[in-house]
Order: sequence, then C-alpha cells, then structure tokens
Amino acid sequence: MRTSRGGPGVRTARVTAAGAVALALAGCLLAAAGAGAGGAIYVTDRGAEAVIPAGLDRAATATRQAFDQLKIHETKSASEAGEGGEQRHIEGTGRDRDVSVTLKPEGTGSTRIQVVAKASAVTWDKDFARQILDKIAVYSR
Repeated sequence: MRTSRGGPGVRTARVTAAGAVALALAGCLLAAAGAGAGGAIYVTDRGAEAVIPAGLDRAATATRQAFDQLKIHETKSASEAGEGGEQRHIEGTGRDRDVSVTLKPEGTGSTRIQVVAKASAVTWDKDFARQILDKIAVYSR
C-alpha cells in the first residue's frame, strides 16, 4: 500500500518554496560577485554602497580611474574630518547624471563607499551608481 504525503497542493507549495530559496541564493551570489574581492554591493534608496578591502587613498585613486573609464568628468573633490577619521567626497558629471562618491574609513585597511547618481532633483539612477561602484571595486584591487 502506498502512503501519500499530500496532494497536488502540497507538492506545488514545496516546489514554490524550493524555487524561492534558489532565487534568494542566486541573488546573494550575484551581490557578492559584483563586489569582487570585497564585500557585497548593496543598492540603497538613492544609489549603491559597499565596503572594499582597500585604504582610503587606494579607494580614492580607484574612484578617479572608474570616473575616467566611465567618462565622468570630476567637478569637485573634498576631504573632511569625520567619524573614524578623514572622509573624502568626489563629485562629477557624466551621462547626464550628477555623481557623488563618499569614501569613509571602515576598520583597518577597508573603506565604505557610497555612490549616488542623480538623474534629476527627485530621481536617482541606481543602475549607473552600481556600475560605478563595480568599477571602483575592480580598480581598488
């Protein structure tokens, strides 16, 4: 005699749950892969953010290399004392976007990078911000 573990509804629920787990894992892997050797790149409300295993000077150089590669014209660069040490802000324009990159020291030898690509006063281009951050992560190695 055969025992049933549930009807078609139970099997559908199991398949749906397995599919959801697979998609969630794939999303995590993609986020981790996007940051290269560093941590995951996170999309924020206005852009993208990551912590990379590079000091502040190396991260600033990598930001300028990414700007050059993506044809972003640097318009402003500033340093200021902030929580945990010096912070740097690098701004530029490209692809009809105003780009702002904030670099903050994060522990020893790591830098938190926040990228915002503003399309208008109330809209942001998160995809472009992530593309910029991807390039910064690559050039910071």
